[in-house]
Amino acid sequence: MRTVCVVCGAMAGHHHLDHHGHVHHIDEADWAALAEQTELQGEVTLSFLTDTIAWLNDVRDPDAPPVRRVLDIGSGPGVGTCELARLFPLAQVVAVDSSPAMLERATRRIDSHGLSARVTTLTAELPHGLDNIEPVDVVWASMSLHHVGDEVAALRVLGGLLAPFGQIAIAELGDPTRTLPAELGIGRAGLADRLDGASAEWFGGMRAGLPDSVGTRDLSTMVAEAGLRVVGSRLATQRLDAPLPPSARRVVRNQLDRAREQLADHLDAADIETLRVLADEHHPLGVMCRDDVFMEDSRQIVIAGQPFGRIRA
Repeated sequence: MRTVCVVCGAMAGHHHLDHHGHVHHIDEADWAALAEQTELQGEVTLSFLTDTIAWLNDVRDPDAPPVRRVLDIGSGPGVGTCELARLFPLAQVVAVDSSPAMLERATRRIDSHGLSARVTTLTAELPHGLDNIEPVDVVWASMSLHHVGDEVAALRVLGGLLAPFGQIAIAELGDPTRTLPAELGIGRAGLADRLDGASAEWFGGMRAGLPDSVGTRDLSTMVAEAGLRVVGSRLATQRLDAPLPPSARRVVRNQLDRAREQLADHLDAADIETLRVLADEHHPLGVMCRDDVFMEDSRQIVIAGQPFGRIRA
């Protein structure tokens, strides 16, 4: 069994199990639905990757050779992997994830996009299992770093994989996601703020339960502590206004349903009932039926490279 991060929706690794009784577990019967949800969320938020790679290309050293090898760390079902292959048409791309089931779905997506000649998968859990990776030109690590106990150590591992002129692009948690209007017509006012607090408590417990857990810090600070050169840092935002298209509406519904299950120990019964109604596909006040649901999301993004004077041969 595995757990799903209530904050980002990403699949947690083996080491997330059984540290906190309130954490929801995923068994094999849930895999198909979970993979579908993760894939849909990846499609709806794909602009974070596309825009970051455009930025990465803008700041890439003009003397750098064409990008030939790319790693997608924490690839999940391969949405970003296939986009990386599209954006770097000369590159071999490796999708790295700790979940064989997710990589199986990624393989299906890779095949359906006609990319099997250039894209492969690797089962590994950061920071382990990457010893035999050849030097790479670009590492993309989206919403995966916070699932590692010692994030700086993981960043050192990723930095050690870089070829000359290689770059790492890391996307991590930004500001809290906003999806609901202030007036819901159900429950107590201020639900979004209470969800933020409950998610922060859950996240802190999850982090504390990781092996070799170290307190998380500002992303740029951790990148620098790992011995990497910060090329740029920004808060990227994405806003989809109401009324949402069906795909984004479904993502919001899935997020609220996951919060209802996983935050039960951090919210009162009234808020849990409000989440149940909001996630009800047929209730007139549910997010699948109402026309005032939106999506405002953000990522803290850092692009980094090897320090000056340290070029891997």
